[in-house]
Amino acid sequence: MNYSLPYGNRRFSGTRTTLDLPLLASVLALCVVGIVFVFTSSAVHSRLQFHGHSDIIVSRHVARLAIGLAAMSILALVKFQLLHKIARALMVISLVGLIAVLLLPKLPDATAKRWLMIFGFSFQPAELAKYALIAYMARRFTEIEDCPFPAERTRKTLGVLGLVALVLVLVVTEPNLSMALLIAATATALFFLHGVPIKWILMALPIAGAGAGVVVLIKPYMLERIRYFLAAITDPLAASFHVKQSLIAVGQGGWLGLGLGQSTQKHFYLPEPYNDSIFSIIGEEIGFVGSMLVILLFVILISRSWRIAVRAQRGFSYYLAAGITVSLACSFIVNVGVNLAVLPATGQPLPFVSFGGTSLIMSLSAVGVLLNIARQQAKNERWFPNGPPQP
Repeated sequence: MNYSLPYGNRRFSGTRTTLDLPLLASVLALCVVGIVFVFTSSAVHSRLQFHGHSDIIVSRHVARLAIGLAAMSILALVKFQLLHKIARALMVISLVGLIAVLLLPKLPDATAKRWLMIFGFSFQPAELAKYALIAYMARRFTEIEDCPFPAERTRKTLGVLGLVALVLVLVVTEPNLSMALLIAATATALFFLHGVPIKWILMALPIAGAGAGVVVLIKPYMLERIRYFLAAITDPLAASFHVKQSLIAVGQGGWLGLGLGQSTQKHFYLPEPYNDSIFSIIGEEIGFVGSMLVILLFVILISRSWRIAVRAQRGFSYYLAAGITVSLACSFIVNVGVNLAVLPATGQPLPFVSFGGTSLIMSLSAVGVLLNIARQQAKNERWFPNGPPQP
């Protein structure tokens, strides 16, 4: 099985590190930003919820961050080819989790059926399904490329499309429209990179649009969000309360911000200021300059991740790295877009920065896979500066 292909002409260097330092540094910097702003935005909420203790929420965030960093370290060392072997098992586990969420009672205080309680810890199966689907599609597309029969390739590609549709139906039913859109965007990108004809993708758009329309009609609050978003394009005063407060926060920050801990919008104006709305708090406390530095960290992260995919060129590592990159990029774009009122309001955490749970741990685990792919690429370049020898 071909996991990665030629690496270009490079001279041997016995001292060059095999670690992608810019990628790792950008992720760790974002994690530090997350700790700071989860604390500044959650202290008041934590004090009220936990009888005067202002550090409970950030302590939980740090604990989950530690789990995520441990998972990232392990996956950076264990060969990523293991994911090729267990991709189907991960996909089955994800589907079982998505079905279990719908069958079991909703957790107390939960707004939707999105979480399972396992050994006292809440877990969101859709987050696992997102990355399990990427690994499964990477495996199937690699197998399809090795298939010599066009009809068989078409049949297998349609099978992958059917699986994507099943995952989207289960996620939308929770309901979790933002996650469904994120999975759909990532899957579409992988189909495009696989070389699926554009006409197939265009033919699928009306079906996807009709499905989204049905969901919006069934869930009135989704239609309300879209209505507020469209109305705010011509009249900002017609925006929803959430959007107005986000824009107030960003506007108050100006160029340099009000200062760490000085946000006023975190005082119960913005819903979940330490989670979905955290970018607005960043803009309010460290201003335009600070926000652009955070965005720059994401640009470095995404560009380095995409570079890893491009260097793989084809094969399992290519699709795996590309899928992870697209997923992280879409999460970043949606969160920032919602907080700046350029996208309809939806719940999507800012990767590595928002108060963490399953999303934080899975995102860091995905970065561990990227670091692993990059490490193996660098090792191959050391030993085969002119590319791997041909059999």
